[in-house]
Amino acid sequence: MSVATLIAITLACIAWSLWIRRVTWSCRWEVAATLNIALQGMAVLLMSPWASETIGQVLYELTGKWNVEDYIGHDCYIVAASAIVYNSLGRLQDDNAMQRSFKQYVERPATICIPVLLATFSMGNGAAVYRADFFQVPTDFWLSAYWILLCGTLIYLLGYGARAMLVLRRDPKSRRIANIYLFASVSGMLACTTRIVTSLVPALQPIENGRLVWVFACACGAIFALASAHSWRIKTRWLVPSRH
Repeated sequence: MSVATLIAITLACIAWSLWIRRVTWSCRWEVAATLNIALQGMAVLLMSPWASETIGQVLYELTGKWNVEDYIGHDCYIVAASAIVYNSLGRLQDDNAMQRSFKQYVERPATICIPVLLATFSMGNGAAVYRADFFQVPTDFWLSAYWILLCGTLIYLLGYGARAMLVLRRDPKSRRIANIYLFASVSGMLACTTRIVTSLVPALQPIENGRLVWVFACACGAIFALASAHSWRIKTRWLVPSRH
């Protein structure tokens, strides 16, 4: 399956999920899950070769830097992963405890990470070398540092959310959806691990060529989207009176 097909399928799953969950933007305990899906969709779109060939060209004319759309997409991933954690913590802790935990262990690291990412992105091949697929840009010291920082942060955030899911799965009513979310989180962490390994071992880059990263990243987005849509449909069945 080509990368373009994989991206199209993922975006279709995300679009369908957002349509199913369209009323949840005003629902306090559901909006984080919906925001996660929307941001993952934005990230996949901005990282796609299509975005590089269109939006990327415009951004280069404005900034003089290549691949800015990919950097923005990666920022979307960080916020999306943070939203996953927020959604998980909201099911386990009271509001005050959740806000404290989120600010200390999620919001602060993510806030520090984003400007540091911009610095490492701007100083190396990330902004100097153009490829339609950013995963195919050859790494130098600064781009390797960029990938390690980005993927390390995402692994931390996804792992933090997964830890909360492990607690949730003890509840028989939540076990199935928690297991699916865990699978999606592991898929996201595998995408990040693959990217870290290839950035540290340049000889592997032309062999892997971004394909495995795309497979795991798209699987993460599609699974989260489909599971969240299914979860919401189950919840709404309890709210809609049966017709006889």
